[in-house]
Amino acid sequence: MRPEILLASVAVDFGETEWFTESWERVVRSMTLGKAGDVGHGRSPGAALAWREAKPVPAGRSVQMRRTPVRMQEDGSTTILAGRLYRTDELATRFGLPSSTDPADIYARVHARYGDACDTIIVGDYAALQWFPQTRTLRLARSPTSSMPLHVWREGERLVVSSLPGPILASGVPSRINDDHLADTLLLNTLDGVSSWYAGMHRVPSGTCEIHDPSGIRRRRFWSIGEVPEVRFATDSEYVEALDDLFEEAVRETMHGASTPAILLSGGFDSQAVASYAVGNLGDGTPLRSFTSIPMAGHITPDRPHVFGDESDHVRALCAMYPRIEPHFVDAADYTYGERQARHLLVGGWPALNESNVHWVHAAMERASGLGCDVLLTGNYGNAGFSYDGLTGYPDWLRSGQWARLLREIGKSPDERPFWRKLLSMAVMPHVPLAWRRRIDRHRRWRASPFTDWCSMREHYARQSGALARADAIGADIDFYDVRSSAEWRRSVAESLASLTPEIDLGFRLLYGLPSRDPTAYPPLLAFCAGVPDEQYLRDGQSRWLARRLLKGRVPDMVWQEERAGAQSLDWPVRFSRDRERLLGDLTAMKDDPRLADVFDLDRMIATLAEWDGTDHPASRSGTRINSGIGRGMAMARFVSFVEGRNVG
Repeated sequence: MRPEILLASVAVDFGETEWFTESWERVVRSMTLGKAGDVGHGRSPGAALAWREAKPVPAGRSVQMRRTPVRMQEDGSTTILAGRLYRTDELATRFGLPSSTDPADIYARVHARYGDACDTIIVGDYAALQWFPQTRTLRLARSPTSSMPLHVWREGERLVVSSLPGPILASGVPSRINDDHLADTLLLNTLDGVSSWYAGMHRVPSGTCEIHDPSGIRRRRFWSIGEVPEVRFATDSEYVEALDDLFEEAVRETMHGASTPAILLSGGFDSQAVASYAVGNLGDGTPLRSFTSIPMAGHITPDRPHVFGDESDHVRALCAMYPRIEPHFVDAADYTYGERQARHLLVGGWPALNESNVHWVHAAMERASGLGCDVLLTGNYGNAGFSYDGLTGYPDWLRSGQWARLLREIGKSPDERPFWRKLLSMAVMPHVPLAWRRRIDRHRRWRASPFTDWCSMREHYARQSGALARADAIGADIDFYDVRSSAEWRRSVAESLASLTPEIDLGFRLLYGLPSRDPTAYPPLLAFCAGVPDEQYLRDGQSRWLARRLLKGRVPDMVWQEERAGAQSLDWPVRFSRDRERLLGDLTAMKDDPRLADVFDLDRMIATLAEWDGTDHPASRSGTRINSGIGRGMAMARFVSFVEGRNVG
């Protein structure tokens, strides 16, 4: 069996010139950045292909670039599979293959029998590239919730596809920012998995198959979290039993092959659940090393009754319950804002939107890698799945005529407002069109404009660039109103994660040589949770009812009974106060660049940071204005400068 593949690239000529010959060495060399394995490359009629092994080369040895014969299937096609397949033994048995069969060959065999329906049969976390020279067809596919991205550039008969943008740029494509994507992202309109940061490129969304041939492009979505089958059982307990079985399977499959696992562990439901199942899948004597963000010295916890920022007590309680968890607490006190951003961009070419919240991820991954960990578990998709709070049940029960259930749950809600106010706010208002809700709230002081609060973009640019019109056209809610259904909520969470995180995570992996895997993104588990009815998530006024029943006895009582939300990086006032003068200098320098000054409201950002009193009082909205607005704005401005070679900030 061949080693796992991390990165893949292919250049295709649908004509007769093989235009890529001159630039192909640069493409291959661009794939050697960061901590991963050797790069193999070869030719097939009409195409050049390259792949990089996932396992990092031994310390002290440089990455090798080896030209090798391209492996072909019986029909002459070539398949490269970046990522991993799950249930491979089951697939091999079903299709009469040895258990040692390479995952790419398994994928090719299933595709040969079932065609484009193969991705509904195969379970994995992958990106597949298949070149069929006889028909001059390139087929691309990404699994549901795939963490393996695919970027595409096509101009007439010339085509380049790669896991990251760098190899496409190395082929000679100009490095320019896609201004629409920049404006949409600054407005947090991030559900589009096709749009790219780079002008002229696009991405293949997760759960999608895309086919290129001389006639053009065809794209088909084969999976969406909003279109999964309903799950219905006769009793409440059956939902918990089925969830328990699927969670165990998800953790077992995502941990397969790991010998020294670690986990990003918080005090919340998602990572605590993953940790509790992971302990049961450890080898003899193997610890599960956990890494938890804690506030740095000098942090003063703001008065927010629904949020807690130091999750160490919840983590210690879990460690007491499972002694094989070895806790490590990370304050990343010596990391300044954006300190690792340039390195991250160099290997990944993609920005972290919340740059002010990634310092502890850098610190945790660096420490885990130094301790020899070979997998880092996460629980990022939990809120879209098993730990969903169920609060969209109110408008959905109103819409579907389940009025007795609606009135009972409104009455049992812990919300202290009068019954009629709760009914209007929680069940009726989510159905009111966005434009009407904005008119209603126009003069309410607590409903701040994005352009005086969390958005660093100039309002004039948001209108001129069409960002506001695009958001309105697709119903993107930049005011964060309550949504009408669980399907809508899950779509917003899952598709935003699928759009924002794969390239960022791949950049982290190349920086530290450590893969992250998310059992809560396991497609069968996520599909099951999305098919479960709202009344399993909200019952008798208790939110997250399904998750609480699953976790009772599995995690500490203080965790599964917790009503507050855990939050990382609540020590941001200490960090921004420390870095303020340097950040003000960077923002002032950006004003001299007309390109940046046209997009970003630099005067407002400078005034906000300069006049800030250094605290995090909820009434001042400093958290959204500085931590979100300035934190995101500076990261995006620096990224624009990185891509376009602008020497500012």
